[in-house]
Amino acid sequence: MKIIIMCGGRGKRLGTLTEKIPKPLVKVNNQIILNVKLEQYLQQGFNDFIFCIGYKGSLIKNTVSKLKSNMNYQFSDAGLNVGILERIYNAKDLFDDQILMTYGDTFTDIKLKKLIDSHHKSDNEVTIVTAPIQNPFGLVEFDKDNKVTYLKEKPILNYYIGYAIINKSSFDLIPSEVVSMPDGEGLITFFKSLIKMGKLGVYNHSGLQITFNTKEELKVAEKKLIRFYTTLDSGGKDEK
Repeated sequence: MKIIIMCGGRGKRLGTLTEKIPKPLVKVNNQIILNVKLEQYLQQGFNDFIFCIGYKGSLIKNTVSKLKSNMNYQFSDAGLNVGILERIYNAKDLFDDQILMTYGDTFTDIKLKKLIDSHHKSDNEVTIVTAPIQNPFGLVEFDKDNKVTYLKEKPILNYYIGYAIINKSSFDLIPSEVVSMPDGEGLITFFKSLIKMGKLGVYNHSGLQITFNTKEELKVAEKKLIRFYTTLDSGGKDEK
């Protein structure tokens, strides 16, 4: 199965870090996050990629072309100001019945073959990956009279973390105006439509997941990545 990597966003919240480079080329512990992702995919036996580029896409092309690895790759450029779903849709002629989609700025230790097997055993059109993440704030619900009805301190919630198996046939189930919605709005509307049809599944990943949208989150990501590789180097085993 091909892997489609979303590399078209601007990463504005990272400020000066992404003024000259796209977000997937930001370094985490002196390693380009996109390169770290590709190395892991290659180690798992995946070597066929589609890069959805946009913002400073030529730099993604240059970086990928310089990698000395046995991989096949293509680029899809839907333009600068299109949403995630439209970028995927624009690339649909480059893959067969299914595609494994991942964000270019997210790193996990997920075993991709287990994710694919889970999707194949289901009748889902799309299977998204979630992870349990602790919310840093207290969760509060209240009624129309502003009386608190529920309070939970720093709950652990399941979040979508930017990985999914997508059937090409799923695009036939949504109107064209959804595809062209901006940013992530189209993708979420797409997912909600599949929920109503009973065709959106989930694969819950409890291992490492790293993403960053701000400089502060980048510092946290660096610490997580150091711990991950330290564990592997000391003989620790990741998810089987």
